[in-house]
Amino acid sequence: MKSKILSSAFISLSLICGSANANWKLVEDESSVNFVSTKNQHISEVQKFTKLDGEFGSDGKLAIDIDLASIDSGIEIRDTRMREKLFMVDKFPTAKLIAQLPKAVLALPKGETRLVSLPATLSLFGHSNEIQVSVQVTRKADNGIVATSTKPILISAKDYDLAPGIEVLQKLAGLSGIGLTVPVTFNLVFKSN
Repeated sequence: MKSKILSSAFISLSLICGSANANWKLVEDESSVNFVSTKNQHISEVQKFTKLDGEFGSDGKLAIDIDLASIDSGIEIRDTRMREKLFMVDKFPTAKLIAQLPKAVLALPKGETRLVSLPATLSLFGHSNEIQVSVQVTRKADNGIVATSTKPILISAKDYDLAPGIEVLQKLAGLSGIGLTVPVTFNLVFKSN
């Protein structure tokens, strides 16, 4: 009986350690990053990025790359203008988020959820700033991990020197104004490889 208990404990420990030592890769077609822009003071529109890449390992270092050329506002001419005049994707093709995941997230048992607040660094347009990310992390039964924002992340164009590009977009579109702060939300799915 004692050997069966020790054997079961060893198998359970091996499974937990195996999960903790896994490398986790972002599943692009199940993940999303969205933001809301506001023009002419009262018109808000949801936009998204369609190409994402990311991973984290047993050390908890998380890196997410957002392909800025994959902007999708639903209006092609606006997407082209944002690529060329706002993000200048020929010089700055990606935005990058770096964070350190806590051990409690890495050891999360299947079927459980944890709310965490993470300091992170967002690099965009040649500038890097610290941001705070509130996220709900769920360990799925199929061994996947889902990370969903519980609060929008407010990104200010001024913090990343994007205000001049927004002014250009405003003039090209003949708008009275475009908001300089956008709320960003995300739903990210990871699977171990």
